[in-house]
Amino acid sequence: MKVYSHTDPDVKPILEKILRYAQQAKAMNLPYWVFVQDSNPIGILAVGREPVQLLASPGTPMALINLIDAKQPKEIIETFAYEAQKLAIQKNSEYALATFPFNEDAAINQFKKLNFMEFDDCYQMVCQLDKSFKSSEELQFIQVKKEEMREFIKLAEKFLQGSPDITLTEALKHMPELPDEFLNFYHSLEKIYFANKNQQTIGVLNFNSSSGLISSIGVDSQQRGKGYGRQIMLFGLEQLKKSGCKKAYLRVHIENKPAVSLYESLGFVKAERYKRLIWRKRV
Repeated sequence: MKVYSHTDPDVKPILEKILRYAQQAKAMNLPYWVFVQDSNPIGILAVGREPVQLLASPGTPMALINLIDAKQPKEIIETFAYEAQKLAIQKNSEYALATFPFNEDAAINQFKKLNFMEFDDCYQMVCQLDKSFKSSEELQFIQVKKEEMREFIKLAEKFLQGSPDITLTEALKHMPELPDEFLNFYHSLEKIYFANKNQQTIGVLNFNSSSGLISSIGVDSQQRGKGYGRQIMLFGLEQLKKSGCKKAYLRVHIENKPAVSLYESLGFVKAERYKRLIWRKRV
């Protein structure tokens, strides 16, 4: 198995086959390596430092692994798992997060043999923005200013509690540690809102109007079950449509059944289900 850096000219002939993964790495400004067997890309590894996934404190070295071709023979998947972990360790990664199609048990088991642990099981859901999405006037949506980002983080930490989503739970632990420079950068990329009722903030929302990704939505636990989550989502979808997006995307844990039901009622469909495993460096 050969390994090519993203700067290696020999990787160019296979770029089209890995375009989705390469674009993700480039969007996060992460260097990456492609693992190739007989001209077929098997997987990709990108390295960087937190905050990327928010699964450790800012500055923590980390790695992202994606299995591209799960149909390869067991021996090749085994080699990829070993070599990807080896490279992550060489890059001083404190943890590595590996992503797979949810039903690729054989490949998942190969990584488990290397002390990767099950971490996440989620749907990617997609909604066509080909109709009108109008929320009621019961809520007022106030765009968060740069100097209000700490307040937004504090409310998001509160309003997003209680989800079965392990990734979200871990991220919430590290949100208060985010440096101002990152918060300013994040503010420049995302549209971020307080959802208010009678001048009281009862929910939060943020999304990327370029990619169509709804990053997070949260409602005060004392205000849930009143339809506010639906109103917040309707507002977000309408804003994405106005910005020119043709589709909206979001990620949701498979056990978050109330959220899945809400999203499906708004027109979202399950486009993909994936599992993630995590390896952490032993102290």
